[in-house]
Amino acid sequence: MAVKNTRIAIKNIDDVKTRLKNLGYSVKQSRTQINKALRPAATKLVKAMQQAYRNEFNTHNRKRDGRRTPTWQTIGIKTAKSSRNPALYVGPLKSRTTPIKVKGKDSYNLAAMQIKGNKYQPPRKNIFEATAKKMESTVYLSAEKDLDKMLNKLIKKAGL
Repeated sequence: MAVKNTRIAIKNIDDVKTRLKNLGYSVKQSRTQINKALRPAATKLVKAMQQAYRNEFNTHNRKRDGRRTPTWQTIGIKTAKSSRNPALYVGPLKSRTTPIKVKGKDSYNLAAMQIKGNKYQPPRKNIFEATAKKMESTVYLSAEKDLDKMLNKLIKKAGL
């Protein structure tokens, strides 16, 4: 069971793309604008996932040395670069953490490893998926509000 990042994508995005095209934005510019509008909703989901991770795995609050990034901070947002459609991925990021070496395996993110399990530790419940399901309506409403706000701002800017 691999830990997948939660994807924030808009269904029926063609309506927004058409409006942006009418305002004179190219495909790349419209994708960038939509991703900017989705980022606040993704940030809310990241904060909730980080808090859920802390509640599940951090049982003590001892002060750590400054050399290592706390594991809950490795949960973040990644923009879908290769996708033609606008989307953001939320979940554990490999690039933000100190590599963890596991015997006979490549190193990967500790947050993902704790969910997936390894030789020494059984798999734990997937808090990322549970938090995403719990926050689904909040994220949807936030994304919808931010997209409307972005479109209104761009229409004012175009002078229509």
